[in-house]
Parts: sequence; C-alpha cells; structure tokens
Amino acid sequence: MKNSFALITGASQGLGLYLSKELASRGYNLLLVSLPNENLASSSKSIENEFNVIVKFYETDLTVKNNIINLCDWANNYNISILINNAGCGGSKKITEASLDYIEKIIQLNIISTSFITKLIIPNLASNTKSYILNVSSMAAFSPIGYKTVYPASKKFIDYFSLGLREELKEFNISVSVVYPGPMKTNNEVSSRIEKQSGFVKSGVVSLHEMAFQSIEKMLQSKKRVIPGKLNKLSKVILKILPLNTKIKLLSKAIKKEIEV
Repeated sequence: MKNSFALITGASQGLGLYLSKELASRGYNLLLVSLPNENLASSSKSIENEFNVIVKFYETDLTVKNNIINLCDWANNYNISILINNAGCGGSKKITEASLDYIEKIIQLNIISTSFITKLIIPNLASNTKSYILNVSSMAAFSPIGYKTVYPASKKFIDYFSLGLREELKEFNISVSVVYPGPMKTNNEVSSRIEKQSGFVKSGVVSLHEMAFQSIEKMLQSKKRVIPGKLNKLSKVILKILPLNTKIKLLSKAIKKEIEV
C-alpha cells in the first residue's frame, strides 16, 4: 500500500470524502478528484496529516470529455490499485420542467465519465497483482421512478456496467463491486429533500461513516453487490417482489409529493 494509490472521484464532500478517509485509515495513498472551488486542497492536506499518507488532488469538470482524458493522463503517472467512481448527480424534477442541460449533466457525469475513466485506468489497475473497482450506483437503480426518470436509468446503467465489467476483468485480477446507497445526507439540499420524505424513507438513512466503511470493507472482500443498511436490504427485497407497475406508482407518488412540497 505504501506505493499504491486509490483514485476517487467526487472526493471533496459527502460519500466521496468519507470513502477517502476510510481508505486513508487503511494506509492507502490517495488521488482525489473534484470540481474546482470545493476546498479539495484543504481536505487533501487534512487527510494527509491525519492518516500519514500521500494525498494528491486534481480539480476538473468531469462532464467535459477532454478533462476526463487529461485527468487520466495525470492519474496514470501513479500506481493505482483502487478506482472508485463516486462522482455523480441527480435530483427530482418533472421532465417537462427539466432543462436539456440538467438531463445532459446527469448522463455525462453518471454514465459517460464513469465509463471513460474506467476504460482509461484499467491498464494501470491490471499492472498490479490485485486491484479493485468500486462503482457507486443507488437504490434508485432497482425501479423506474417518475419525476426522476433520467437519474434511476443512469444508476441502472452503473449496475449493469459494473456486473459486466466484473466478469470481463477477472482475467486481470481486477475485482469489480457496485454499491447501492439509499438516502444519504450528503449536503444541505439533499438533507432538505430527505426531511420532506416519509418516516419510512428517513429511517433508511445510513450515516456517511458507516456507508463508507461497509463499501470499502465489502469491496476489499471482492463482494459483487453492496447494500449498506438493514432497511435498504429489506427495501430491495420488497422492490423485487412488487409488480413493476405497483412499485413505479408508489415511488413516483412519493417523489411527486417531494417536489410539490
């Protein structure tokens, strides 16, 4: 681990920051990525001092193809044994009111950047005896949802993309895991949206610390799927049992109520 780095996108706040700290606590050096002006330099220095590891950072907008290529050119100067595709975005909005930029950003960040970064970092990962990829999906991947539409579809892509990669990359000793977070209070906007939800939804909130611990622990155990939180595991079972039309109606009704509030 002394000569090994973990590359984490969306690392300046929320789950990405906690995943970074969890890996640093296990002795991994870090390559942290976020948008500019999100205090990544300060966070990197703090982690470096607290855990006595090497932390390098790179600020860029991952919705731009050339930025992704430049990021990976930089990252591939280091020996990477862990890749965590955490950067993503979503939200709740009527499709009739969603701008093209809003839709494009979700697709660019959740689907295209994840695919491109993975493709460009695989040769680096394959140079190690054992490497890991952790892709961050969502509980939303388990059902279509009205008033979110594009977001759950993008997270279903992460689901299928990860499971296909897992099979394909076995020959390179690269283990691929996918984590499905439920509600997380990652920032003030998201916390506000969660508070408008039902008691059942709010009871499914898992702390960022616990989410990060379980994600890294299961990834290093080469688990295929990671669903942190007992209630989220139960929710997956329920969603699997419910008829498609029923779960779409139930989930869409809850989201409609949220945006109307």
